[in-house]
Amino acid sequence: MTNYSALMGPDRYDLAVNLAQQYHLDPSQVLFGYLQVVSDITGGTAAEPADLHDPKVMDAINTQFDHFLKQRH
Repeated sequence: MTNYSALMGPDRYDLAVNLAQQYHLDPSQVLFGYLQVVSDITGGTAAEPADLHDPKVMDAINTQFDHFLKQRH
């Protein structure tokens, strides 16, 4: 499974451009899609910032975002 967490880092645009080319999307669609997935998974009232460091949470985000990309391809 690919780790897409770099989409939250300083090099996010470069990765978004690469993914956009690979999946025939616009980079803004990639970035917005990733943020939407992160929000869906961690956006509950009980969400804590540390949740993004939880391997189970990151696995869920990566799995759902991978599905997002393949669904639009």
